[in-house]
Amino acid sequence: MLQPASPGDDSGEAEGGFGLPQQLAGESYPGTRRELTGELRVAGDGCAYLEIDGVERLAVWPAGSELSRPVRLPDATELEHGDTVRVTGAVVPTALLPGGADGYWGNLTAFCAGDVPEVVVVDAVIGSR
Repeated sequence: MLQPASPGDDSGEAEGGFGLPQQLAGESYPGTRRELTGELRVAGDGCAYLEIDGVERLAVWPAGSELSRPVRLPDATELEHGDTVRVTGAVVPTALLPGGADGYWGNLTAFCAGDVPEVVVVDAVIGSR
């Protein structure tokens, strides 16, 4: 089971106790890739969502992304709450994420995804405003 960061850790990786969800090396994420446009929403617990077609889904960012204001992409692009973001990626049922219900993704989606049974796996950000 994952443990939240220890008190006093101000690295930014402790937001929500899990850090920014990002694609992990050695894992593959199912789903049909396509262009998606959504609004970046950040909850008080540090979870970052893309609202697409009126549904807020937890976003799984490209590897190398990190928590910032609230999201810094690997190319150093800063995304902020309320930005409209165009991405290539897939809407993926949480049950199909690697590791099952007791793994990292199961714990993270239980914490952040709530009743929404899907996440947005972001392969690349192709625009923002």
